[in-house]
Amino acid sequence: MTAQMRTGPAARDADFRGIDPPALNQLLRQMQEAAAAIRSWLDAHRPPPGVSAAGYRQADRVAQWTADQLGMLTRRYNFAVTHPDRGGGVNAPPAPAPRPGPSGGGGGGATRGVPKPDGGAVKGGRPSRGGGSPHAFRPVPPKSPRKTTPHGAGDLGDFPTRGAAAKAARADALAVAAALQDRRPVPDSVWTHLKAGADDPDYTEKLYERLGPAGVAGLLKAADGDTACLRAVQDSLGTASHRLTMDAEWLRTLLDEADRTGVRDVAVQVLTGADMSHRTREALAALGLRDASGPASPDQTGDRRPVLESRDR
Repeated sequence: MTAQMRTGPAARDADFRGIDPPALNQLLRQMQEAAAAIRSWLDAHRPPPGVSAAGYRQADRVAQWTADQLGMLTRRYNFAVTHPDRGGGVNAPPAPAPRPGPSGGGGGGATRGVPKPDGGAVKGGRPSRGGGSPHAFRPVPPKSPRKTTPHGAGDLGDFPTRGAAAKAARADALAVAAALQDRRPVPDSVWTHLKAGADDPDYTEKLYERLGPAGVAGLLKAADGDTACLRAVQDSLGTASHRLTMDAEWLRTLLDEADRTGVRDVAVQVLTGADMSHRTREALAALGLRDASGPASPDQTGDRRPVLESRDR
């Protein structure tokens, strides 16, 4: 990890911003293990009476700092894995060319990849196998670049922490449930939050976890054909599908409730238009609603296809 930081794109461009999800996931595991180890040691080695506790307090602050950073980094990781860069990652600046070494010296710059008299080759290439000259040289193919994504590397939206996002989602879910139960319109504030947080993995996960499939059907009914509101539901469901399990049973419950309330066609359009996770696409395919082989097809503008031709709120 440290070597990647020293030699990766960020070492060549101070303005580079990107996340390598597997590398960040490894860092999170290491930090969790370190925090647990510190806490375990502190719990087992309380300072005895009369002995300064300054070192103990310092270690306790380190453990607390690590725990605080885990929340922020986990939120960034959630953004990164929920919004992968489908173009292959951030275009990192090219690596600088190696400086040539003195001819015949030990620097290796001028002799890199040149066959040795004994049939081998210096670092950077391999002797060929099979027929031909014993000194034939086959260069080592370059490694494939690690895929990075800019999502999660910068601004984290309206919520600085996972806890703040979850708190807002719970409040909005309660407001939706109350409105549906009392047969009142869903508050405009909820639609505003949903539109703004449709790409937030933590907010959308907790919102739909609270609402459940029947609540989603109710939300579709409450949208009353409004394109912007339905689009917010579509986009946010796609985001949530990467964190929340939407299996065939979950989807079937949603469709059954939507059928009961007269919005099944709307539900089908929203589900098939959303950029769902692979496992959710498989569940939709099992229900005969879409092909599970790839993400939702973008239209010619690069945007997801609209869910309905209707009025805007």
